[in-house]
Amino acid sequence: MSKISLEDAIMPGSNFIQAVIKEVSFNFCDLFGANFVEADLEGSSFVRADLRGANMARAKLRNANLTGVDMRSGVMIVMDSGRERRVKRATDLANADMEGSMMSGANMAESNMSGSSLANADLSDANMFAVNLAGADLSGCNLTGAKLKNANLKGAKLQGAVLAGVDLSGANLRNVDMTNVDLSQANIVNSIGSKGGEPLPDDIRDLVNAHSDWLSTGGQSGAPLNATGRDLSGMDFSGFDLSAACFDECNLRGALFVDTILAMTSLRGVDLTRAKLSSAVMNGVRMNDANCTKAVFQGVRFGSIEQRDGSGQKTGITWYADLSGADFSNADIRNAVFENPKMAEVKMTRANISGVAFGDTDLANVDFDGANIGAILNGNIPKDALAFLGRTK
Repeated sequence: MSKISLEDAIMPGSNFIQAVIKEVSFNFCDLFGANFVEADLEGSSFVRADLRGANMARAKLRNANLTGVDMRSGVMIVMDSGRERRVKRATDLANADMEGSMMSGANMAESNMSGSSLANADLSDANMFAVNLAGADLSGCNLTGAKLKNANLKGAKLQGAVLAGVDLSGANLRNVDMTNVDLSQANIVNSIGSKGGEPLPDDIRDLVNAHSDWLSTGGQSGAPLNATGRDLSGMDFSGFDLSAACFDECNLRGALFVDTILAMTSLRGVDLTRAKLSSAVMNGVRMNDANCTKAVFQGVRFGSIEQRDGSGQKTGITWYADLSGADFSNADIRNAVFENPKMAEVKMTRANISGVAFGDTDLANVDFDGANIGAILNGNIPKDALAFLGRTK
């Protein structure tokens, strides 16, 4: 079915699964809750159509016209044990191919567009509040005036996209590729992972992009970041998700990892002198023999991670952070949380540990010489250390 007109048709709940319906006009149609999974809709037109709650996962919508389309969540009435029940269902465009499509003024609030291809699409003035664009390709998109407040763009590609007047407030911008992107006219207030510092060098940026692909695809594409032994001093990795990356033996003096996810990241033997890691998530991190003198770890969580198998089921194995041999002398560790990490031979001499929650962490072999204990939330500081500091518990 192609090159026909179905304008103004009322077809809620219609089934077009895997249908080939190129260059068809669905303008002004009622397609509430319709199923277009894997349908080939290339060049078709949906101007001001009602697609609330529709399922268009993996559909081909290249060069389609979706100007002013309504893709908000739809409320369905389903029968449950003989009773009607209202169910809210988001419009699903996951992994859809929408390259070159026209979506100006569309309303896609809360829709799922994760993994979709939107390269060179026109999304100007679109309402994309809280939309899921994780891992999506928005390269070269026109997002002028688009509303992406609270949207999830983790791992998305925005190379060369036009963001004049776009609202990204509260959006998740972790690991977003913003090569050749101008954010000067965008609203990024309270966004997660947005950075105003110097951009990373091209080769390091490429490693981060590949790592982002690796994380978002579960290892199907991209590659884990391995920067072993590199000089990365002063570089800004703030806001990225660098889980399971390897920075062993790196020079990270003065580097920035503010609000960075470093879960299961390997930082063995690194030099983090004067680095800033405020509010970083460091669950299961490996920091054996790291030099963290005068570094800032305010509000950092040294937590644990429960191992899961390929199906997502817990295996019963828990990975704890390993800080053995690390030197936190003169470091600012205020308000950090320690969830039983390994801390054999750790130095915290003259460190500021006020407000730290140590819980049941074994601190028997930690050197607290001259540390500012302040008002520790909880934890068992060895009595000999307390006596040396003139404190009692």
